[in-house]
Amino acid sequence: MINVKRFTSTDSEFREIARISNLVEHDCITHYEDDKESWFHRDKSLLHDRLLLYLNNVLIGFSSYSQGRNENKRTIFFDIMVDPKHNKTENHDFLYQVMLDNIKVIKCEKLLAEVYEHPNYRNFEKLLITNQFELVQKNREYSCDIKNINIDSYLDIIDKLEKEGVRFLDSKDDISGDSNHYQKLENLEWNIDQDIPIPNGLKHTRRSFARYMKDKRFFEEKYYGTEIIAIKNNQYIGMTSLSIYHKSEPFKAWTQTLGVLKQFRRQGIATALKIKAIQKLTNKGITEVRTDNELNNPMYKINESLGFSAEPGSLEYLKIIN
Repeated sequence: MINVKRFTSTDSEFREIARISNLVEHDCITHYEDDKESWFHRDKSLLHDRLLLYLNNVLIGFSSYSQGRNENKRTIFFDIMVDPKHNKTENHDFLYQVMLDNIKVIKCEKLLAEVYEHPNYRNFEKLLITNQFELVQKNREYSCDIKNINIDSYLDIIDKLEKEGVRFLDSKDDISGDSNHYQKLENLEWNIDQDIPIPNGLKHTRRSFARYMKDKRFFEEKYYGTEIIAIKNNQYIGMTSLSIYHKSEPFKAWTQTLGVLKQFRRQGIATALKIKAIQKLTNKGITEVRTDNELNNPMYKINESLGFSAEPGSLEYLKIIN
């Protein structure tokens, strides 16, 4: 018998969710302890929940959904994963319909889901199309064996920028003790974020500084790969940030942020940030870096020039609820 249960955050549920995730996810490995830590770290002022799909008391799928903040508080971001052995449209639909009932509490106006151009996601994508979701954004996905990058060929760019007064410092190792560091870093991230293309109908939102610091400390304590800041005349002008999931994939780093303020672009700073980060990661034994770019984001040119290879892209689907 198939039935849906609410998530109660037990260890056994975290383990089973990781098991299902690793059957579906095509490019990463989930460790249940990372998932557990992230779950308890979440912003509890926002709706964030899971539904578990069981067949004869065996977990065969789940949905995960969360509420956007501030201007996006009427938007639900969600995902559905089903064990490939039970990857039937009706199982996805069952989880979707129960989720719709549960999100009525926030008077939801928009639904946003992301799938990949990969066979494991076809039934989920079919569900979205059948329910009249609109494809609103495409994203490029890339991977790179960083041992193959010729670092020396980029040293002239870095040397030129440093002679022009641009410094490249590690946020945690070099400047976290500066009393104004995190205020300047948060402001830089917010300015960079506003230039990142997002689906029509959504808005860029800014966390409170207290929440920003809680997230930053969590990143630094649990998943810090490196975070390189470009600084000129004491102004933070660009940055890149990468995470490492030590329990699941200790030799891989995931790019979280890469950006440069508009007035400092086209000077090679973004490339220099990437190279500086790769140098740091190589010293930590990292061999692969993953990154992504929105289809209309010119940053992809830097990735391709460095030798990043294309992976299955991701697709974002949006539905307006009347």
